[in-house]
Amino acid sequence: MSKRKWQHPEAPAGENVTKAWRSAGQLEDTTGLRQWVEREFPRAAETMIDENDRESSRRDFLKVMGASTALAGFGLASCRRPETLIVPYVNAPEWVIPGKPLYYASSMPQAGGAIPAVVTNHQGRPTKLEPNRIHPENDGHGAFMQASVLNLYNPARSRDFLNKGNKVSRAAAEKQLTEFTKSGKIGFVFGEDDSATRTRLRVELAEKFSGAKFYSYEALAGAGRKESNEAIYGPGVDVIADFSDAKCILSVDSDFLELDKQGPVKGFYDRRHVNGRDYDKTALETKDSLNRLYIAEPNFSLTGGMADHRAPVAPSQIGRFLAALAVEFGVSVTIPGGVFEGKKAQWIKACAVDLMKHRGEAVVLLGSRYGKDLHDLAHLINTKLGSFGKTLKPVQTNKAGLGSVKQLISDVKQLDTVILLTPANPVHESAALAKAFAKVKVVQLGETLNATANTADLHIPAANYLESWGDSYTSYGVYTIVQPMILPLYGGVSEFELLTGLLDGELHNSMLDVKAVSPAYSAVRKTFDAVSNGSNAKAKQAAWMKLLREGFFKSEYAVANKGIAAVSAPSLTAQPVPSVDALDIVYSTDGSVLDGRYIDNAWLQEAPDPITKVCWDNAIYVAPQTAKDLGIYDELVELEKAGAAWWSGIGIATETKIKKTDVPEEGEGPSLYAPVAKISVNGKTLEGPVIVSFGMAENVISISLGYGQGYDENFATEFKGSGVAYSQDCKSNVSCVGMNTGFNAYPLRAEDDYYATGATIARAENGTTYKMARTQEHHSMYGRAIAREISTATDEKTHKDYASQIANVQKQGMDSHAPMNMSLYKQEANGGPLTGGKETATPHLSDKSQQWAMTIDLNVCNGCNACLVACQAENNIPVVGKTQVAMGREMHWIRMDRYFAAPDKYIDADEWEKSPEMIPQPVACVQCESAPCETVCPVNATVHTEDGLNAMAYNRCIGTRYCANNCPYKARRFNFFDYNKRNPLLDKNLYKGPLGEKQEGDSKHLQRNPNVSVRMRGVMEKCTYCVQRLQSAKIDAKKLAKEKALATAGGSTMSKITAEQLMPKTDGVRVACQDACQAGAVVFGNLLDSKSMISRIKNKNNEIINDRAYDLLNYIGTRPRTSYLARVKNPNISMPGAKYVGKATINMH
Repeated sequence: MSKRKWQHPEAPAGENVTKAWRSAGQLEDTTGLRQWVEREFPRAAETMIDENDRESSRRDFLKVMGASTALAGFGLASCRRPETLIVPYVNAPEWVIPGKPLYYASSMPQAGGAIPAVVTNHQGRPTKLEPNRIHPENDGHGAFMQASVLNLYNPARSRDFLNKGNKVSRAAAEKQLTEFTKSGKIGFVFGEDDSATRTRLRVELAEKFSGAKFYSYEALAGAGRKESNEAIYGPGVDVIADFSDAKCILSVDSDFLELDKQGPVKGFYDRRHVNGRDYDKTALETKDSLNRLYIAEPNFSLTGGMADHRAPVAPSQIGRFLAALAVEFGVSVTIPGGVFEGKKAQWIKACAVDLMKHRGEAVVLLGSRYGKDLHDLAHLINTKLGSFGKTLKPVQTNKAGLGSVKQLISDVKQLDTVILLTPANPVHESAALAKAFAKVKVVQLGETLNATANTADLHIPAANYLESWGDSYTSYGVYTIVQPMILPLYGGVSEFELLTGLLDGELHNSMLDVKAVSPAYSAVRKTFDAVSNGSNAKAKQAAWMKLLREGFFKSEYAVANKGIAAVSAPSLTAQPVPSVDALDIVYSTDGSVLDGRYIDNAWLQEAPDPITKVCWDNAIYVAPQTAKDLGIYDELVELEKAGAAWWSGIGIATETKIKKTDVPEEGEGPSLYAPVAKISVNGKTLEGPVIVSFGMAENVISISLGYGQGYDENFATEFKGSGVAYSQDCKSNVSCVGMNTGFNAYPLRAEDDYYATGATIARAENGTTYKMARTQEHHSMYGRAIAREISTATDEKTHKDYASQIANVQKQGMDSHAPMNMSLYKQEANGGPLTGGKETATPHLSDKSQQWAMTIDLNVCNGCNACLVACQAENNIPVVGKTQVAMGREMHWIRMDRYFAAPDKYIDADEWEKSPEMIPQPVACVQCESAPCETVCPVNATVHTEDGLNAMAYNRCIGTRYCANNCPYKARRFNFFDYNKRNPLLDKNLYKGPLGEKQEGDSKHLQRNPNVSVRMRGVMEKCTYCVQRLQSAKIDAKKLAKEKALATAGGSTMSKITAEQLMPKTDGVRVACQDACQAGAVVFGNLLDSKSMISRIKNKNNEIINDRAYDLLNYIGTRPRTSYLARVKNPNISMPGAKYVGKATINMH
């Protein structure tokens, strides 16, 4: 099926023209891409294809169905429907009402500070996590927090005590634990989170076990920052960034918004809300309060995507960059490798001037991958900026006395036993630790059967944090409770149960006696009584009940008082500038598996990487210019086109001819197969797929850590050509979710290094390719000015100032010349003929109490996937697996589009001056008032509701997919298979129908939201604006209105209830994506409520009144209820390349 072709005017030409693109093919405007764009859907997502890549005709389909019917009559005639029972409560708890969830305050402990949460429970089952909006550090939730509830119900969780991978009884495990700890020479290894109860128990453990030592370890925590902070301020001191007053920020390879947190980020986003957090201001009013973000980094991060100016800098040159910046502030330091020249020197100088201009309101943040010397230098720069006590606050945590990994390895000879209480997987992550553990007895408390669990002398199944009592501190030291929502599903032991058990001489477990008071509860309660400092038992009990109800106790870390005058400028060693023959390697934290701990979390694995859009894998990423220098760019561009024969025969590091491999026409956008290359560094090698990634520094390779934890015999099917041999010895370390996903880059990494130099890359033998899933071109909307942006600086070409650009937001792209649309939902004004263009909303179809609408602010959205995962958790969206994703069949209701923008052919220009910007854009069903999908459904399965929703009646849908064909936003998803019932992660299992294996385990269904229908095969689905939440709010509002009416009318039932009384509480209804967004990018509410935030963006007739708002694809006349707010860039006009910043769409037409 072909799309309608719009005749766009010619794009403006010239050197200063900025363009936007989603992939290398679109950037280069290849013939293959243009042919693909004209298709409505990818071939595999449009037709039924079997496991042998054969397309099924209608006749073939009828043959299969006939055979299935015959088989049912022949072999299954005596089968009966399985009987299932609905068992009621004998004595129902009065607070459990079917359909009405209960909410409890808790938190998720993690490095960098606990995340406060409110846990949604249905009939005793935690199903969803929401932010605790009354918490002082309510910073929203990221994707990891939203997906953590799935870990609770992971059927592959550890259930047994193990000795070297072999099951042992509980009694035997207790005996072993007693034997291992009797000498008292124990090393306790904790995670990087902070806990008051843990601190207290450490003191008691040290008293009982005279040889006890304590350490902290997480693979990607970074020791350099901790060493620098403690050397300057003393043991246990951490330096927290305060963004609320920071108007000028320089991030030096720190993804502080997502994967390298250095403090709460709410203050940062507050200054990015151009119209204010409540959208009660104009863009011009807030211009002077906007912050400005600079960043220097080797590969694109989410923080880099938010930057106003970005410099791609190789990791080996970060020290040189930081030293050059320090010299601008008068710090006496030698620049290793010499000064920068040209535009790069201008970039550094202009940045330094701007930082000093905002002295006291500026901050420089260095990433955790770097060592102590560079962090010392960053401290000196921040001293010159007057940051300490203002934008940086040194705080005294409870982590003093915890040794590092180096100390642990050094102390092994003095220890008999190491007890691992960290969420990390050290045997997989660190060869040095694995070697050291061979010299002692290892006891591990863990939730999953990973490499450490299967090699430990004693593995103890751990309770999830949603099954445990505990406490934690946030970034600034707010004491936060961890409450259990459910008894341990598999008899897991919590950290505090294990520690108190060691003190008491027995292994505690709350499952053994559910009526007894949990030892972990007693430990936390004892700690809190001391923290709250209540005057008597009654006061302590009142404080405890308030803690359980609100989730926190107001407290804060003490401010460290020691100065930094003693810090001297470090002596830095020059490192060679990377080249094609000696590349830098960046070992990155992954946005899906973090350091590898989420390898078995299917929601995160299927969420596309925010930058590269790769699912279920990692890859070797190279910059476009590097690919050109290596002679492979053109071939990789062609590779991105389905069906293209790629790799013209030029090897990556050699001139030898390589055998071509024909790639079958599957999938959409990037082909299902990528070339396999071998990278070598420090005598170690790794083979993996190669992909071009925009925005990377030249001559740099980036690869994510945490993958490649388990392979089985099916892994060979992922390859074409000669294949790559991977050991299957580790297949027991992961479940079917993490099996065969990605490549393990940890062995390449030296123990303390997060980057390497001097690497080489060469093509794998015989033209080997690797099967991949990448979604960057899936469900594309091709047009101009889809994701819009403007700049606070005047455009040099058109001379449009900030005010003119704001006024022009709604006229960018096709909207500048498309004719005005007339809505089917309008009628003639005053009952007469339409005159003067006057229109009014149709009254007889509209609910007069609520009309729902949404706005997404692109200026604060960073593309983190939190909304995507939250939507999946709330709405029972299934996982489909790597193969189905590659075919374009992912089921996510929210599609996180990502656009790059840069001057035309930036690839040949100075990389600092014309570095590309990144603009993310979440797209779901926009709830069109004039919905094209509604007019083509033959069974009226998609209909318009009176409150403005484009609703789905699942039981009517017969799966024609006409609605998906007619949706210009590509927001509808079709269930090609019964993903909720059959396991999509097993090879070819979906094609076996009823004979296929069911979903793994018996616990995943416990996570499902009972208020949302579970869809089956052959049904279309899409975003519903969380209609179940809307209905609940409407019922509550109606109930409250009736109660008030009865009260005011003296009990009479004749009192009338007005439409205003039936309105839900102002901004009281929050959809799942809105709740999860830490940036506050999603605004949702009732257009008819004049006090709501949404009413400041759109009026009651769904007409835009905000200065930055626009409707997506407005020119086709669908009148969407979801609108967008354009991104605003705040460039420094003295910076090189400032004329390109924020200019990607302002001149599009």
